This record gives sequence, C-alpha cells and structure tokens, in this order.
Amino acid sequence: MKIRLVTWWLAVALLLSLPVVAQELPPPDSLYVATRCHVNDGFTFQDAVAEARGRQSSADGPNNVFYRQPIAGNGVASTQFVRVVSWRNMEHWASSVGAPSTETHTCDNPNRRFFTNRSVGSSDRSSLVSTRRCTIERGHTIADVYRTLTGIQAAREARGDTSVMHLSHLFLGPADGTEMRSTIVIRTIGESAIGLARSLDSVMAGDVSIGTPINAPAENCQDATLTRSYIVTN
Repeated sequence: MKIRLVTWWLAVALLLSLPVVAQELPPPDSLYVATRCHVNDGFTFQDAVAEARGRQSSADGPNNVFYRQPIAGNGVASTQFVRVVSWRNMEHWASSVGAPSTETHTCDNPNRRFFTNRSVGSSDRSSLVSTRRCTIERGHTIADVYRTLTGIQAAREARGDTSVMHLSHLFLGPADGTEMRSTIVIRTIGESAIGLARSLDSVMAGDVSIGTPINAPAENCQDATLTRSYIVTN
C-alpha cells in the first residue's frame, strides 16, 4: 500500500510539472526563410541592397528582409550572401505573393531553409551577426537548448553585454545529412558592429574550451561565421 501511494504521488507530481516545463519554451517569435544568393555579373552587393530597398512593400509582405554579407564565412564565394526573410508563421508566408524577380542577384529559391526563430533577448538590429550551426544532442529537445541559452544570455546581460541571441530551428529544407529536426542555428546580434566586436573580445579573453561548452545540450557545433546584416525591407 505504501509503495502504491508513493507511486501515485510521483505520477501526480509529474503531471503537475508538465505545464510548467511547456511554458518554459515560448512559441516562435517568427518564421525565418534563409536562401543563399549571389550577385550577378556587372553588379555589386550594394547594388543588390539598393534594389531591394527600392522595392515597394505589399500589405501581405514579410515582417523584415535582411541581406547578410559574409565577413568570416564558411567557404563561400566573394559574390555570395544570404537573404533572410522574416514572417509571422507559415500561413503568413503562404499568403504572400512569392519572391520578387531581381536583376542584380540570383537566389537558390528551390533550396530555401525554413526555421522557427525565438529571440533570447530583444529584436533584430542592422549590425554584425555571429552565427553558429549545431545539432541538438540526442536525448534533448529544442526546449533544453532554449533554457540553456536563456541562462547564458542572463549572465551576459549581468556583465553589461548588450548583444542578444536568437535560436533558429530548421524544419524544412536541406539538412546536409543530419537527423530530422536536429539542426539549430545560434545567432548573436550586436546592438552595433562595435557592440558585437566587444562581446567577441570578452569571450576570447577567457580560457576558451575546445568543442561544445560543458552541459550545453548541443553537439557538432561549427566555428562561428560573421556577417554584416542589412535591413532592406521593413
């Protein structure tokens, strides 16, 4: 009887704890659609930015569009960049008129990647952006990663660091041989270019460990890339 009572209380405690755990992971702030693009012959990256900024926005258009130019990339050509389009959700994306035609650049639209995106801090800024690609460690979930990043962000803010983080989770598009829904992108955005540079200086000034940080529920993390992000539509 005592064993049954203990078992019953454990079951009740588990059920009561489920809503609390679920609430720790907020719904996505937005949907990010990322596409690799390249500048066409006879044009520059700045021409591509100017063309996008001169385009008339429609009422059912995206929340924001960012063109991100690699500074420290991962084997990209000098003419390549990434177009990141922010939507409310998939329904918002599906309700739009589609990607506009462009003269200055060409994008690999058939291989777009769709990510849910959660802010671990404030909203997007036009600044330097540092990005790491990882996979969720087996046995963990996106909620575990989000909780870890929340703690890291709190410690960062306590030190006076003004950079913020985003957590993106791939669910549609090329995954380069990784297991389904295991790919994540951890993005650090500075309030300014100098702000992110200062944040990177702070990280590299310490005893930097090799590999994924201890207790982080992620693995196979690549070295970070660095891009300059331009808001072209808002």
